[in-house]
Amino acid sequence: MQLAVIFGTMHLVKKAGLESPEYAPLIRVMYGTATAVILALTFYIKSVVQKGNDTTALEYDDPAPGSQQGRVVTTVAKYDLGEVAKLQKSTMFTTAIVLFMHFKFGYIQPLILQSLLPLLNLYKNQLFQIHLLGKPATDSLKRPWVAENPFAALTGAVGGDSAATAPAATAAPVSDGDAESSGSEIETRKDK
Repeated sequence: MQLAVIFGTMHLVKKAGLESPEYAPLIRVMYGTATAVILALTFYIKSVVQKGNDTTALEYDDPAPGSQQGRVVTTVAKYDLGEVAKLQKSTMFTTAIVLFMHFKFGYIQPLILQSLLPLLNLYKNQLFQIHLLGKPATDSLKRPWVAENPFAALTGAVGGDSAATAPAATAAPVSDGDAESSGSEIETRKDK
C-alpha cells in the first residue's frame, strides 16, 4: 500500500505541477500540519499509557543487534512508553532530514510524501492500534514488537511478520508492592 501511495503521489505531483515554487508555502503548511498531528497523537498516546499504568510484568529476550542476549524485565506501561519515545525521536529525526532537504536543495516531493506516509504508518503502528483504537494486544499486537523488515517481502526473509519473529516473552501481573516506585528506570536486564 505504501508503494501505491508513493507512486500515486509522485504521479499527481508531476501531473498537477506541484513542484512549482508558488505551491511551496501551501505544501510547507500541509507538512507542518501533518507533523504536528503526528506529534500530538504520540503525546496523547503517552498520556493514555501513563494514565492506564499497566503494571503487568513483561519479560523477553533482548532483540537488539549486538546485545549480550540478556533478558529484559519491565512492565507493559514502561515498554509502551519506551516505544512512544522511539516513535517521537523517529518523527523528529525524519522532520530534520526532510526540512534540510527542502531548504538546502529546494526539494518539494519529500514534503508531500512525508505529509502522507507518516500518517499511514501511525495508523498501522501497534501503539495506535492498542491505545487509540482499543484493539486487544494479541497476535501481531502482542508485546514485544519486532521492527518490520522492509525487505522481507522482496527477499522472502524472516522479519516481515512481527508475530512470527517476536522474541520469546512472558507476561504476568505485578502487584503494587512489586512495581518499581521510582519510575526512572525503564527496564532491567538479567543475564541468562
